[in-house]
Amino acid sequence: MTQDQTTQFTSRLTLHCAIALVVAMTVAIPKPVNAGDQTPTAEEKEACMDDVFRLCSSHIPDRSAITACLRSKQASLSQQCRYVISARDTGHKSSNSR
Repeated sequence: MTQDQTTQFTSRLTLHCAIALVVAMTVAIPKPVNAGDQTPTAEEKEACMDDVFRLCSSHIPDRSAITACLRSKQASLSQQCRYVISARDTGHKSSNSR
């Protein structure tokens, strides 16, 4: 191996190690969790199921995209689903009692 090839190999190895380190740190650092990002309960799913199919079916099965779609169409949501989305956005536990 020539000096130039050794330098290129070392540069590439350093780059790959740096990328691996960034990926490892990204996975290891916990992301902040808020109520809006948590998996919906069975009651929340039931409250919004009709609205999802009616207004946001093109986003199925991407839960984050569905939630964003529901948020963007709050005026068109059923009362139950509007309550669920509002409760999740404020971080309160939701229930179907309202």
